Amino acid sequence: MLNISKSNSFNVWKEKQDFLISSLISQPLIIVLRISQDNLDNLYFDDIICLINSLISSDIKNIEIAWSSHNNWVPFIKELKKQFPNISFGAASLTEPRSLEVIAELDFKFSMSPFWDLKLQLRARELGQLVIPGVFSPSEIQQAINFGYRAIKLFPASILGISYINQIKASFKPIPFFIAAGGMKIKDINSWLSNGCGAIILGRELIKDYQIDPDLEKWLKEK
Repeated sequence: MLNISKSNSFNVWKEKQDFLISSLISQPLIIVLRISQDNLDNLYFDDIICLINSLISSDIKNIEIAWSSHNNWVPFIKELKKQFPNISFGAASLTEPRSLEVIAELDFKFSMSPFWDLKLQLRARELGQLVIPGVFSPSEIQQAINFGYRAIKLFPASILGISYINQIKASFKPIPFFIAAGGMKIKDINSWLSNGCGAIILGRELIKDYQIDPDLEKWLKEK
């Protein structure tokens, strides 16, 4: 396990948050990948390595890998980190404090949770692990800000709608760095980014059979 003293864990947590925000200002997309059961069972890397190479060629810097309790998930992630040392890898969909021990061992640059959970967040920060919370309501946003978050995930963004940020941002000072996630489409990227959102998370519907959606490739090239 990553050895971080309690006195230093907050600084590590803060530095990871600063690094993520800086990276997303440079390239505002996070791509979520899910490793298939078959690939995990057989530790078959070729498909996902080919896909990540394609994402790198399109200037993607931040990639989330969906959390799995599969016994081969950790060695799979270790191999990906070895193959791609310059990619900022994160873990997606963390929901239980026990998963944080594994995340700490892998020392991801960042991770994300679909909801706000104080117990989860306290343990994550104790381990020096950044787990961006998914928030929905103004009260959840304020809880995350009070905890020390400058970046938060609006989830599900497709339900909240593009006008949500403009409706609530006057209530928060400073305004957090909003990351939109949940049901986001390629057609949503430009409008959300131009209406106060700092970054977009794109998921499974844009990566099929380990191939990038052609429309996403087009957007990335134009960007």
